[in-house]
Amino acid sequence: MSRRLHVGRPVLGRVRRLTRKLSLRTRVTIWATMVVAIAMIAAGLGLLLGLQHSMWSDRDSTGRQRLSDVTALVRHDRLGSLIPSNGGDADVVEVLDSHGRVAASSDYETRPGSPSDFPNDLPPQVLAGHPATLRGLNVGDGGDFRVLARPIRIDGRPSTIVVGVSLAQAEHTLSSLITGLVIGVPALTALVAWTISLTAGRTLRPVETLRRQAADITATDLHRRLDLPACQDEVQALGVTLNDMLARLDDASVAQRRFVADAAHELRSPLTALRAQLEVMSSYPDPDRDPQMAAALLEDTVRLHDLVEGLLALARSEDPARPRSQAARVIDLDEVVLAEIRRQRSLARADIDARRVSGGRVRGDTEALRCVIRNLLDNARRHASQRVRVTLSERGGTVELTVSDDGSGIAAADRLRVFERFTRLDEARSREAGGSGLGLAIVGKVVTAHGGTAYADQDPAPDDGGLGGALLVIRLPAVPPSG
Repeated sequence: MSRRLHVGRPVLGRVRRLTRKLSLRTRVTIWATMVVAIAMIAAGLGLLLGLQHSMWSDRDSTGRQRLSDVTALVRHDRLGSLIPSNGGDADVVEVLDSHGRVAASSDYETRPGSPSDFPNDLPPQVLAGHPATLRGLNVGDGGDFRVLARPIRIDGRPSTIVVGVSLAQAEHTLSSLITGLVIGVPALTALVAWTISLTAGRTLRPVETLRRQAADITATDLHRRLDLPACQDEVQALGVTLNDMLARLDDASVAQRRFVADAAHELRSPLTALRAQLEVMSSYPDPDRDPQMAAALLEDTVRLHDLVEGLLALARSEDPARPRSQAARVIDLDEVVLAEIRRQRSLARADIDARRVSGGRVRGDTEALRCVIRNLLDNARRHASQRVRVTLSERGGTVELTVSDDGSGIAAADRLRVFERFTRLDEARSREAGGSGLGLAIVGKVVTAHGGTAYADQDPAPDDGGLGGALLVIRLPAVPPSG
């Protein structure tokens, strides 16, 4: 048994490897046809066996009835040399003596005392009262018979009643059925295969149409969409999904082109200024002017460096292949916030209020979250008049960080836009204000990557306990106490 299983597995493996090279339509047709063919063969065999059992049982019932009839004749001492017929010619009845000679028969041509055409040694199961099939007998019209026997005593002498019921009609019926199945099953299998192939082809035709249309769409025409089939089925759902994917790819392509254009524009300005000042210093050296120009060059270089660092941080935050090895780290966010506030206080002209910073633990990348806090404080420091307020609290499974200032605030129409790349409001467009328009974009990307949310709002007026300027809110999932 184990050996057969080991032999069968490589065969199935070879069949699977061969079918993988075929088209989906062909594979569906082959497997479905095989299942249908096996089912029809099993049904045909079941029909044959069931019909055979039914006909054999019917003939066994006939044989038992004839045994009972002849036994009744013997018991009533009415048995003659000719056993009365039951109205059919499909059965043969003989009463044999102990020497196997005919004492009585249902065939008028068989004379008493003649040898019987039944075997002298009947099978033990027949003598035990169980029917059996004996083939090639010469009794009656000859052929195969269902034979039953019953030992009996006649006038004190042992005798045997033997009944044979012909199977000729039953075998003819079974033969006709086998012929029909041999012809019909292959024909029906071929019809089923053709029907399945045709149906599979028509079913997969819309898929092939979607495939051809998708193959025609290139990186330069991602705005195109696939034609959806009219039927609201799985193929249409596939088309809708592909169109949604194309829409996302189109949006990503547009955003990438816009990002490259904006980055080139932002980088061109400081590079042009650097080049112009260097050309002046090279062409017209002036000991009195050069130190001031070197300081301006340094300022532009720092601005260019910050811009490149911002672009790099934004690219890293959007890279799906970036390793997340630090994502499982538990961070005390209050320590990061307070450390960054201490650094910012040395740079800020505004006072930074950190009295409302309490504990808060999150999971994430320490450097990425430090960059988020730095950008929030840089943004508030640039726009504040005198004061910046930072709060940190944890409640309801969420750590909330807010940074507010007493500046002019953010208009309601711009509160979503400030988290987009290179978005700078009118007051931030001056060179002195600094900022490349990437800081809050980096905040939004990093916070989203950590499973949190970031949004801008208006801080309440001073009379209501606020500062009256912009309010930036960051919410991150808190680490459970057991974590």
